[in-house]
Amino acid sequence: MSRVSKNILYNVAGQGLSIVLSFVAVKFIFKQLGQDALGIIYFTFTLNALLTALLALGINETTVREVAAFHEEDPTYIRRLLQTASSFYWGLYVLAAAALYAAAPWLVTKWINLDTLSPSAATMVLRVLGIATLLALPRSFCASILRGIQRMEFINLIDVGASALQQFGAIMVLYLGGGLLQVTLWMAACYLLGLILYLSVCSHFFGARAFVPSISTSVVHRNAGFTFRLAGITVFSMIHTQSDKAIVSKLLPLGIFGYYGMAYSGVSRGMVVTASVSQAVFPSFSALHKQGDRDGLLRQYRKVQDLVCYAIVPLFAAIPFAARPLFTFVLNAQAAQMLLWPVTFLCIGFCMNATVSIPYVFTLAVGKPQIAARTAYYALFVVLPATVWLVYKFGIAGAGFSWIVYQLFVYVYMMPRTCSECLDMPARNWYLHVFKVLGLAGATYGGAWIILMYLGSFSIPSLIVAYVLASTAFVAVAYHLIGDELRETLRRLTPLSPATVSTCI
Repeated sequence: MSRVSKNILYNVAGQGLSIVLSFVAVKFIFKQLGQDALGIIYFTFTLNALLTALLALGINETTVREVAAFHEEDPTYIRRLLQTASSFYWGLYVLAAAALYAAAPWLVTKWINLDTLSPSAATMVLRVLGIATLLALPRSFCASILRGIQRMEFINLIDVGASALQQFGAIMVLYLGGGLLQVTLWMAACYLLGLILYLSVCSHFFGARAFVPSISTSVVHRNAGFTFRLAGITVFSMIHTQSDKAIVSKLLPLGIFGYYGMAYSGVSRGMVVTASVSQAVFPSFSALHKQGDRDGLLRQYRKVQDLVCYAIVPLFAAIPFAARPLFTFVLNAQAAQMLLWPVTFLCIGFCMNATVSIPYVFTLAVGKPQIAARTAYYALFVVLPATVWLVYKFGIAGAGFSWIVYQLFVYVYMMPRTCSECLDMPARNWYLHVFKVLGLAGATYGGAWIILMYLGSFSIPSLIVAYVLASTAFVAVAYHLIGDELRETLRRLTPLSPATVSTCI
């Protein structure tokens, strides 16, 4: 089995297990502590995601690219790179942690809308859990190193292990009578443990000295241009991915924000396939580009793009079918009904996002990050005002729909440039490929949902039968629509063969 295929399997298995664990913990937190406690926890996670992306400055992607290309032939340069990046990340962590500690009371009293939770308790959670989750800055740096050497099994082992310990521990704390403070402290400790494990594994491969902060001006000059352009991508893209939640947290009660934050987190985990493939092929794309193997690079792109586009649809299509019974179980029937349309819109948006993920990774691998950077920048003037209006007018349903609006902008602006400057193909060919995928998804799964609405039956057996029939039709037609390269690969495979995944990439 190839290294790329192993990395995809590790990523899918690890992230898939994390999805299950997160829903179990949410049920206990909601039941024992209430919707405001759930809301402040997810508000902290949202704030952390925003701050982490804003401060990452594109260093993670630069690290993956440089480590993948030079960790064997120039280990001295890589050691200086890691030391320089460590200096930036630990310095940013200290500054961000101090700023969050000082700003927490203002955020609690001036931004979010509390109902049952006291301001002092909310401030405590924001400070303790917020400062702990900001450890994602150095932690993500360590993960980028392991991605660069294509050892994703360690990433998923640590992430799943720490997540399992965090979720199980939170459940046990609540079962034994603990409250919000105890749950918060336990979660914070698990974030610290995860970072320690990451540093230990990275030190095993590169030595502990590689993580002693030290700035190399030659490293900074060598990577400044690429990293600066990536910084724009990460900052603007994170604004778009988190703006809906930030606006919901301001305009709607904290409990409603908790519902939406939990739903968004659950749906976004459906990107496990896309993220796993993207993270696995980025170092491979980078290496092929460095070797000058243009034909091999494009062949791998076409095969992986087909794989992602068609594989992601049944996964995201399953979520609306499962949303009502799942959220009724985790939360309650009223919340489940409220979340149905937002979840459906988010699923459509994430399907669209999956279709541009591999082209985006391709642009990074060939050194053209400015395409995505300008896309995210220009979208600020179009998508962000639309998001504010949609949330104000339609609540969390509008927040979910804003994700579709952003993907449409990406389709219109980014993809023509990506096709002409990087992929050497007419943009109409890319659009035709994507519209075939999304059109087939709408005809099969959308048709099944319309039939359920016509029959007025949304029982669990009816939902299962409808989804299975729609999936069967989708897979049958999709096999005839995929590209020749992926179809030929699939023809050579036997069911359950160990070669199945290893030869797909």
